Amino acid sequence: MEIIQTEASMISLGISSETLTDTRALVNDDILRTSCTPDNNGDYESIGIWGQYTTEDSGQQVPFTEFNGVPLVYATKATDSNPYNNWNYPGDGRIWQYNAQYDFRACFPQTLMTSLMTQMDATIIQGGPINTSVIQEDLLVAATRISTMDGIPNGPVKLNMKHVFSALRFKVRTAKGYTTPDHESITSCWLQNQGNGTDLFSTSGYLVHSGNIAPEIRWYTYESSSVPMYMWEHSGVSFTNETALYTANGNRTGKEYTKNDGWLLVVPQQVKAETLQFCFTMSSTGNTIFKVNIPAITYKPATRYTYILEISGASVSLNLTIAEWNKLDSTHDIVM
Repeated sequence: MEIIQTEASMISLGISSETLTDTRALVNDDILRTSCTPDNNGDYESIGIWGQYTTEDSGQQVPFTEFNGVPLVYATKATDSNPYNNWNYPGDGRIWQYNAQYDFRACFPQTLMTSLMTQMDATIIQGGPINTSVIQEDLLVAATRISTMDGIPNGPVKLNMKHVFSALRFKVRTAKGYTTPDHESITSCWLQNQGNGTDLFSTSGYLVHSGNIAPEIRWYTYESSSVPMYMWEHSGVSFTNETALYTANGNRTGKEYTKNDGWLLVVPQQVKAETLQFCFTMSSTGNTIFKVNIPAITYKPATRYTYILEISGASVSLNLTIAEWNKLDSTHDIVM
């Protein structure tokens, strides 16, 4: 995703793919487009845009604001049949200035980001603490810097959106050759720290997204405890086949912790050995709690971690796969 410039002097905003050369080519992302399209009640999500340019005046660098939390909305224009011009922002069009340095920053969804942040402008996003035990919604940010010292840009001003959270998904299955008792299932699960010491896993953190030449997402954890985290309950999810937890799993009743197809959004952070545990209960053993230690790992922003628990009687093994998020699949519903 990126902001694009399509005219010789006008700053135009839109969503584009970095793999396509046509600056008017939009990412085919129906969820993002639908989220940013006003409905019959005038309700919609938007991409927040911040932008400024800096020029030299009497030997000093003077900044001028062009976009200050301006919403980028997808709305069909009756007077324009080109669908690539449907990404638009309110107010008068902004004009490129010569001999200037531009900073751009974007976030999605704008309303949630602005309610969580203490500072947002064209050069930095920061704020918190953000509590992922309460908020389970994907947040995207982007930033870039360009110069008009050598002329007005005639190509895209790229703002590739990135996820700020890490995503965990826990799946369960039986080990090869093992048959579970009839109707065996997992009825609840959660994460917990093994003690009340320091440097424990935390559900909350302060976000800082700074730098426009090489934008960096940084997190500072906030408050840790041994209280169970991300509690999920269900009438029973079978693990005869590989099945994702933290989801409603069809029409069955239960406590649906996240609507993200089983993905659990967490604050990126370092997990030390013998600190974090994945706990679960099974239908055949009632309130008996089974605990699996999470090996030491560093959860990075915009990265997905899939843990697979293989059950074989009283034995449980843990497998992990790690993958980066696909930028073009970035949606605030995490549709993979």
